[in-house]
Amino acid sequence: MEKRTALPISLQPSNLRPIAYRILSKKHGLNIQTDALQVLTETVGSKFGSEWKGSESLQFLEDIAKVWKIQDRGLFVDGTGLKAVIKELTYKDGGSVSFKATRQDTLVDDPVNVEIGFDELKWNDFFRFINPDKQPNYFFDHQRKQFSLIPTPSSKLTFQTKNAVSYFNRRYHLIRDRLSRNSSFQKPSFSSISSIQKSVSNQINELTLIKNVLGRDGSKFLLFGLLSQDAEGNYILEDSSDYIILNLKQAYKSSDCFYCLGMFVIVEGIYSATTNVSTNSNVISGCFYVNYLGHPPAERREVSLEAYGNLDFMGINRDIEDTHISSSHIFRINKNLRKKLLSMEKENVEHKLLILGSDCFLDNAKFMEGLKKLLSKIEDSIIENSDNAPLALVLMGSFTSRPLTPTDSSTATISNSEDYKNGFDNLASILSKFKNIVSRTKIVLIPGPHDPWQALYTLGSSNLNIFPQFSIPKIFLNRLEKLLPKGNLIIGWNPIRVNYLTQEIVIFKDNLYEKLKRNDIVFESDIQREVEKVEKEKEKERISHGKISLDDIDTNQPHVSYKTRQARKMVKALLDQGTLQPFLSNLKIINTACDYALRMEPLPSVVILSDSSFPNVSVTYNGCKVINITKAMGSSRKITYAEYFTSTRQIDFSDLYF
Repeated sequence: MEKRTALPISLQPSNLRPIAYRILSKKHGLNIQTDALQVLTETVGSKFGSEWKGSESLQFLEDIAKVWKIQDRGLFVDGTGLKAVIKELTYKDGGSVSFKATRQDTLVDDPVNVEIGFDELKWNDFFRFINPDKQPNYFFDHQRKQFSLIPTPSSKLTFQTKNAVSYFNRRYHLIRDRLSRNSSFQKPSFSSISSIQKSVSNQINELTLIKNVLGRDGSKFLLFGLLSQDAEGNYILEDSSDYIILNLKQAYKSSDCFYCLGMFVIVEGIYSATTNVSTNSNVISGCFYVNYLGHPPAERREVSLEAYGNLDFMGINRDIEDTHISSSHIFRINKNLRKKLLSMEKENVEHKLLILGSDCFLDNAKFMEGLKKLLSKIEDSIIENSDNAPLALVLMGSFTSRPLTPTDSSTATISNSEDYKNGFDNLASILSKFKNIVSRTKIVLIPGPHDPWQALYTLGSSNLNIFPQFSIPKIFLNRLEKLLPKGNLIIGWNPIRVNYLTQEIVIFKDNLYEKLKRNDIVFESDIQREVEKVEKEKEKERISHGKISLDDIDTNQPHVSYKTRQARKMVKALLDQGTLQPFLSNLKIINTACDYALRMEPLPSVVILSDSSFPNVSVTYNGCKVINITKAMGSSRKITYAEYFTSTRQIDFSDLYF
């Protein structure tokens, strides 16, 4: 039966005001302004006529309120914004009232995109390399428990100063919000005798603010905060309320992770008001005796995305050319679109990324010889089957064995710059011989510590390198730009992100393992544990007189190699902390104006690390696959690279001898 069309009537704002107040204000907490009420009155009168009090009209007001809140338009409903919402609600069905065309199911904020059919989608529209300057800067508002999009600031200096001050605060509130969704740290939803007895015995894993331990001497608490040291060298834990001195002499930590200053940790222990090791009168008196110390557990990507309303953190659906959309407007991803993209991922089984190891020294003749052989192998495979062409060939810096540094002589400085440019000219010369690679594969360049312009003041030291690191200046790459088709040369930052359909891939070059291991805090319990382990081995050897029988081997415990154990420790530290640089500023300098580029919250689909201090490894933790690729070329004549297959999310490590 066809739907009946109501004749329009002329309504007065005073007629609709009680209904609008009941639904928009009382139920949804919105304040409708006079001009918006006038727009709403005209719309309802023309759409529903004499049925303006009916269920469809009331549902229409409900839909308006939902869309307004989903779009995060604020508490005050104005006429201009209301017109846009009404237009979006009625666009798809030619004026019929339906919530299917609302913000939660559209591709982007522009209502015109509602018409886009999923059958018209092309996979390459959702395959992009995104540098930090093009990545949306989402700021977590801990009071609203939501992300807000920060527009480009008018004054970068003021913006950076403000970010530097609140850098650790933002990390704290984001991890704290993650823990609030973890069932292990939630209060019981109802009271019962058992739950009351449990709370009396202080066994609930409820996080307590540091300021709330005052006056509760001898009580057991679970605290969460930033691990650091005060001016007197005491370990302290700091949260949003205060900080307290920690006694770690009897503390045990989980052996599956690194613990460094600058990390956020969960500590369990007992507060003592009588012990006061600090002379600072501003700090909470007493001391917190830590029994156990652990990391805040990471959260699976899909859980975080759902909690934050499926925000488009990568900006892949953002139409930059659409000038009528505000720069602070939030974009969300359609769930049906995500399903379609996931289906396209499974279909394109031949798609892959090819990543070389770090330190692709273009001034090294041996490396260039190996690179030429690798390119020849790729070219031959493309000729054999065009589907074998990799989507991208990622080259990791540094691209020179010597840092590009200033010298006392201007002539020498020019010579250094020319040598550096010659390396990329030689790369362009080699690539020109492989037509299929040039036409079908993107070439991605990611800088290292020896590359400009940072090398001019860091002198190649990775400790002085600022992250995110800017891309290599185009002045050195003009021959590559002329050779490659438009869009096939990606001059990346470090780190850089890749959006491939539903996957978020982070590529990052840094020697993280050495940094984590060197700054890992060694507790007295760690030393005691090692001593007991050595004594146990000696006792076994003494009893067996140096002979080991099959009965002495514990076959129930799976054997895990040292490399895998260390890789798991590194991966857990990074993902639990939700950042690529979980250190204090004295260990690593962060450009806080772009610190969102280092954030891993929600977790990426894949993290590709290029750590020359650690061997090739692949570890999956909480659904996030973390891959490390070592040096591109060691002492032997072989090129190390990896192929990441996007359809199956599998990684293949390979060595090519030449």
